[in-house]
Amino acid sequence: MKAAILIEPHKPVLVEEVDLQDPKDGEVLVDLVGAGICHSDYHYVDGHIKPRKLPLVMGHEGSGIVEKIGPGVKSIKPGDKIIFSMDAMCGFCRNCTNGIPTLCETYGRTVTMPDGTNRFSKNGDPIYQSNGVGTYTEKTVVPADTVVKVSDDTPLEKACLIGCAVITGVGTVVNRAKVEKGSSVAVFGCGGVGLNVIQGSVFASSSTIVAIDNNEFKLKKAKEMGATHTVNSAKEDPVQAITEITKGGVDYAFEVVGFPDILSQAFKSTRPGGTAVMVGVQPPDAKISIDCTDLLMDRGLIGAYHGTARPRVDFQWLLDLYKTGRLNLDGLITKYRPLEEVNEAFEDMNKGLVARSILTFK
Repeated sequence: MKAAILIEPHKPVLVEEVDLQDPKDGEVLVDLVGAGICHSDYHYVDGHIKPRKLPLVMGHEGSGIVEKIGPGVKSIKPGDKIIFSMDAMCGFCRNCTNGIPTLCETYGRTVTMPDGTNRFSKNGDPIYQSNGVGTYTEKTVVPADTVVKVSDDTPLEKACLIGCAVITGVGTVVNRAKVEKGSSVAVFGCGGVGLNVIQGSVFASSSTIVAIDNNEFKLKKAKEMGATHTVNSAKEDPVQAITEITKGGVDYAFEVVGFPDILSQAFKSTRPGGTAVMVGVQPPDAKISIDCTDLLMDRGLIGAYHGTARPRVDFQWLLDLYKTGRLNLDGLITKYRPLEEVNEAFEDMNKGLVARSILTFK
């Protein structure tokens, strides 16, 4: 079987033949149908984030069909359609019980199976899995608690986006920030996740949604997704523009790029009583400084991980929104590419030519 493997940062991803073991206790083997190209994946390639271990099967956003199940698996069966949640969820720990299963204390984030062993290998040498999932591959093995079963009529080649881009964006708005109706919102960064922050803000009945980016294609997509105003940060100061549009600053500002300077801009764009939300994955050890006087004025700065998702619940209602025409998945997808064109898909993303590209598998 083929998989896209990162051997070394700052080098192209290699599509190679690899070996994959059958699922063991509590695990499932999945045939991939679709996998989204996310900037978080490319962060391992460009060095923005240091991979925990290499070589690494890339990808965390995906969907597929269960082919085999390991001993003890009762929640899923061969033939079931699934979306990967990116984070395994035991359902019993403190965080799972309190409604934040993406911070599951039993599993945590890993690049192996929970027991520390690998299912991928090449010539007998272990290969690790991005986020413990690895979706840029024809097949993968993951804990059964990582997959969410969906209905048989789910278009998996589109629904794969729900596992990261959609839930991270929409979920951050409705689950983490809990944006109130009539609020004003600014979204810094209009890639796949940022566009879904905009969609989530529409669902929350925001009165003003300001989209900020330096790419005109992305700003056009932002308008399609519901932005009421756009600001090209390459042409004007976004904080000043937001302050003028909203007459004093927004109620909620979302940073969806992953750079400290932009996070500082998001915080500065909030009005007294407003909240800035960090969504983008920042470089290791990144720090920002904020004016304590600004913070004193009832402003907030919070983080949001994976949309504070409840994947087994949230994925279902997001699919319902898509099926009833209220969630725009189709508009998020600019291009489909085969697995062999993963590097071209990264290039399209870096040039700002796509909202989201999908890798497909024969």
